[in-house]
Amino acid sequence: MGKIGTGEKQYLETMFGNRVSLRLTERKLYGHDIAALPGMVKPFIGETVPEAVVQPENEDEVIKLVKWARGKGIALTPRGKASSGYGGVLPTKKGLVVDFYRMSRIIKIDPVKMTARVQAGTVWDKLDKELAKSGLTLRLYPSSYPGSTAGGWLAQGGAGIGSFEAGWFRDNVISARVVLPDGNVKEFTGAELNLVSELEGITGLISELTVKVQKTEELEVTATAVPTSDGLQKLLTSIIENDLPIWSILFINPRMAALRNQAPLMEHLGHASEKRVMLPEAYILTLAFRKKDAAKVNAKMADILKQSGAERLPDEIAHHEWENRFKVMLIKRLGPSLVPAEVVIPLDSLKKVLDEIGKKINQPVVKEGIVVRHGRKGKPEVVILGFIPSDQRKPNYSFVFGLSLSIFNIAKKYGGRAYSTGLYFTSRADELLGKARIESIKKFKAEFDPQNLMNPGKVIAGTAASRMVALAGKFDWAIRPMGNKVVAEIGERSAKAVKKIPADVAWYAYSCSQCGYCIDSCTQFEKRGWESQSPRGKWYWLREYMEGNEKWDQAMVDSILACTTCEVCNNKCSVSLPIEQSWMKLRGELIHENGLMTFPPFEMMAAALSKEGDIWAGYRKDRTAWFPADMNEAHGPGKKAKAAYFAGCTASYVEHDIGMATVRLLDAAGIDFAYLGKEESCCGTPMMVAGKWDEFAEVMKNNITAVKKTGADTVITSCPACDMMWRQVYPKWAKKLGINYDITAKHYSEVIADKIRSGEFSFPKADKDTVEE
Repeated sequence: MGKIGTGEKQYLETMFGNRVSLRLTERKLYGHDIAALPGMVKPFIGETVPEAVVQPENEDEVIKLVKWARGKGIALTPRGKASSGYGGVLPTKKGLVVDFYRMSRIIKIDPVKMTARVQAGTVWDKLDKELAKSGLTLRLYPSSYPGSTAGGWLAQGGAGIGSFEAGWFRDNVISARVVLPDGNVKEFTGAELNLVSELEGITGLISELTVKVQKTEELEVTATAVPTSDGLQKLLTSIIENDLPIWSILFINPRMAALRNQAPLMEHLGHASEKRVMLPEAYILTLAFRKKDAAKVNAKMADILKQSGAERLPDEIAHHEWENRFKVMLIKRLGPSLVPAEVVIPLDSLKKVLDEIGKKINQPVVKEGIVVRHGRKGKPEVVILGFIPSDQRKPNYSFVFGLSLSIFNIAKKYGGRAYSTGLYFTSRADELLGKARIESIKKFKAEFDPQNLMNPGKVIAGTAASRMVALAGKFDWAIRPMGNKVVAEIGERSAKAVKKIPADVAWYAYSCSQCGYCIDSCTQFEKRGWESQSPRGKWYWLREYMEGNEKWDQAMVDSILACTTCEVCNNKCSVSLPIEQSWMKLRGELIHENGLMTFPPFEMMAAALSKEGDIWAGYRKDRTAWFPADMNEAHGPGKKAKAAYFAGCTASYVEHDIGMATVRLLDAAGIDFAYLGKEESCCGTPMMVAGKWDEFAEVMKNNITAVKKTGADTVITSCPACDMMWRQVYPKWAKKLGINYDITAKHYSEVIADKIRSGEFSFPKADKDTVEE
């Protein structure tokens, strides 16, 4: 196949500008998916670093790119959010990765026809929020809803939340516009979609698709616990036989429930920010149905539960499971890796499959199930998303990985199949897609893509990797004993730093599921648009660094520094990693310990802070200029009080009204306080986030000393950053540095609220009820 030389690079840079990346470090981040491949498998796949990554914005650009690549003989690999582990986005022939991130426009929502037309890179979460404005919602969505794309799901194929009623995603697609390998565009509908769905882009690049949607209706959820696999199958069968109007059914196995009980909770500043809900170690089903159907569902469920030996669980568990339905990978933090094994089986084989997996696989296999009422040939099917906790850094990971082949063979034995072909199961394409369909796909490829430039190596190609998987599958009986002998270690084990990466941060790098939930919510990524700027990309790069494949350069240091510390990624993370806190630790390691360069503006702030005690380059002599003269006697600098007001740099030099309003309120409420005045310095937040920890420690010590001089044991703040420093950061650093702290931090709103509640203060009645400009 064609190579990308100097001329080709110049063409791409002219065509795409800053929407093409030729940087090696960046290209590496577009050469993998969520799977953690063992060392024994990687040689069969070969080098998967693309020669360039491009981000088209519209269909016309895709057309132009395809025609150019065809003329040059350059392979094209489409990439949505790479949220699968089947290798569909791996550029096995290098060439170009076509990243659809910028093709995420919602083109049209039709409330009459109940359809939505979107560009292929549209994330489901974004589409659903836009639909809500018209009183609509999705008929179904993948369990990777916060991060995966519409085009990616069609290319991958699959079922998801809502599939009990709506079926497979393919059945909910009305049409797909595809840029064919010759550069022409065709809109596929009906049976023609068989040349698009589940084919990973080997027949063309999906540019747009139109999907069915539905009216928004209030849902109710309920959860049940079933002790045995037999009871689980009976319960699901009874629900279908009784024709209950249920929209979605999900379940987890007892092992998954047990590990979820062990998984760390989401944290904020070192404190748990969510409640621990203990799950019974049983098969736990979560059922979602429309509120209007609740009476019918509840009327029959009591008898159905009794017949299957199940019990209804408290609403707290039901709501917890539903609210966390996208956190399938949560238990990865206990691995820190997961060996995937995703299969589709007939419902009537569920018990046999589950029991045989339990009999043959000695490792802890955690499973989540998605029930499809009308599956292939109209019969009920169950999608099992199976995972085995392991550690990809250890040599025995390869043996544990081999156990997934035993699970695939067990599924096949009872009429099941692998979830997708991708790169690894092309030898099973006939059983996954059907022989007649495979023949039509090969005919199409021969006519439109004789050079095999469209995502080569996927679905129907006989690659070394697929041949190796096929051969290993035949000898799984020999591999299985070695995988079963590996001692399963469950739980976080972050004992030692790795190449100066703090121990816990090193663990988190491997715990990251690479799901991509963090990407579109990241403000840094939003402005820069490349994986190296996303939390997911940084975690993967850290793995490469710790394995000796990368070195720190200023670009990656800048990426760690550029995080705005908004913590939205923490809330989105599928494994509840403390992401922002980890970047803060790395900043200290990089800048404070290793002496690498922080951003120039931070150096300017540090210089101003060292000379004048603030980050705004104001003079210390002017720090008190804002303070009301009539309050000097009661609360001014030099006074003694049990509470000290800490104004901070912004109120002192930029937004004077913040400080003035605060002290007026405190005075009116009868609160005795002293203003620190010129003794006060910046709280140190900028130095903390800049990684300049020596400067931070110095100003912290000065501020603590200034407060204690007033005789205060309470600091009152009006700035949220200052409050965070005094309330959360100073106590930890003071302990680390051996400083006696004994200071309580309060925001002025808390102090005023206490006075209002006690009846000691009330706001005077305003002359007007509204505020005018």
